Amino acid sequence: MIIMMIKVPRINRYECAGCGLCTLSLPEVFRLTPEGISEVYGPTNAKPAAVQKVIDDCPVNCVHWFKANN
Repeated sequence: MIIMMIKVPRINRYECAGCGLCTLSLPEVFRLTPEGISEVYGPTNAKPAAVQKVIDDCPVNCVHWFKANN
């Protein structure tokens, strides 16, 4: 059996300032919760380069790559 590691975006809820920049940049991946915190709901709905741009642009650095088993 081969286990593949895939990268998916994750948001640290405790660091998120709720600015919404990620949701404006990639609404197909990120959305705001009713509490005003960003969350990932479509981790594979965008190209990795687009997600990396969101990671790089986050003003509080709360968006990170997470390696998940596939």
